[in-house]
Amino acid sequence: MNKKYFEIVKTKILKQLNSEEYIKAYEGTEQGTVDKKHSMEVVDLVKQVWKKYESTDIPEALLIGALVHDSDRYYPKREVNTKNCPKSHYGYRKGIHSGNTALIFFEENSKDLPIELTRDICFLILRHERGGDVDKEMNLFDKKDEFTNSYNLNKAANYLYYADKMSFFSSNIYEYKKRGLEKLKEKILFSIEDLPEEIREEIFSFDFKDKEISTIMKQVETQKK
Repeated sequence: MNKKYFEIVKTKILKQLNSEEYIKAYEGTEQGTVDKKHSMEVVDLVKQVWKKYESTDIPEALLIGALVHDSDRYYPKREVNTKNCPKSHYGYRKGIHSGNTALIFFEENSKDLPIELTRDICFLILRHERGGDVDKEMNLFDKKDEFTNSYNLNKAANYLYYADKMSFFSSNIYEYKKRGLEKLKEKILFSIEDLPEEIREEIFSFDFKDKEISTIMKQVETQKK
């Protein structure tokens, strides 16, 4: 694995998160609090999930995809707002967010990364809100390249999807609670949906420090059994 590519992208992400544009737009807000932590936490979580289920080294495309999967949020003038939209539009808006993020990633990084790696990362970004396509074979492309010859993009997309969900329950949930308990429960139900049982069990085993959150999680766990 050539770690320099991850570091190249990480440097750009941190620069944007520390930019005057970002700070001016989000300082003191929920988003300004969670973005940086969420980005790095998903990287750590996807490493843990990969190690639990796979025997090979984690693909660099997956590490970078975890780092940048939400990065349209870091560009105030280009961010797709998924917070203030009707519930019926939420899933569609999330899809637009994924496409927008992939476009920004391509524009910002395609000159510094191999095109095969860029392509794989864009695929993972596009699938991070839903996971891989379970109806497809392991290999997305007809011809494997040096980055995809030892793993499946659809499976990698699943792991990114799981890690992203786990990060919400690990830390983002505490900031989200400020929106109100009713909205929090809706978000919890949305976030737990479609996850495999072993990932759900791991999430329900988290030690939630907040009593109200812990109570809601126990209610949801009972409801889902």
